[in-house]
Amino acid sequence: MDFLRRHMRVIFIITIIGFFAGIFVGFGSYLFGNAASLDTVVSINKSKVPLNLYNTLYSNTLAQVQNASTGAVTQEQIAQIKSRTIESLVRDEIFYQQAKNYKILVSDAELQSNIVNSPMFRENGNGAFNPRIYYNFLSNINMLPKDYEELIRKQIAIQKMKNVLIASVKFTNSEFNLIRQLNPNLEANAYAQYKVNRVLNEWYVNILRNSKVNVNEELIR
Repeated sequence: MDFLRRHMRVIFIITIIGFFAGIFVGFGSYLFGNAASLDTVVSINKSKVPLNLYNTLYSNTLAQVQNASTGAVTQEQIAQIKSRTIESLVRDEIFYQQAKNYKILVSDAELQSNIVNSPMFRENGNGAFNPRIYYNFLSNINMLPKDYEELIRKQIAIQKMKNVLIASVKFTNSEFNLIRQLNPNLEANAYAQYKVNRVLNEWYVNILRNSKVNVNEELIR
């Protein structure tokens, strides 16, 4: 029971990093292999993550943790955020590389729907798609529409790759009933999420073992 609870517990800092990784994974894909003039903080196989992408993700995560904390963020927490930031960037790139290996495609219609329906580009998060907000956003990040759209296409491909893995996760009533004997308060949805997380993690670890990852420790001290 303790084993199951440990694996099902949501860690606050990891959750925040996962959130920002979702936002910036596209930017990472855009810069991987196209940043020869920038310092590389980590390389995954033949792809490179530039220092400015790492700094953006780390700074936003640290700010969120500081805002949510009642006291000062400790050096131990800062070290954990740095480590989790690197792990998140590596994980997202590996998922994207695997999506390409599986020849997962994203149609123009899917791409358009994702952008048009994003709350980011609506007035106060409501109403219809607002082109002014969209182009102001692109101006702020100094990116052309075609480049940003390619980033979103990559984000969708990553999620599709994850969905393929999630669809393979099953469990029987007898399996769940056995687990319920250890934890009578466990709900089916919670156990299903636990199994999904375990399958994704095991799949990722197996891919990671066969990947070449180099971290520039000097740049993240």
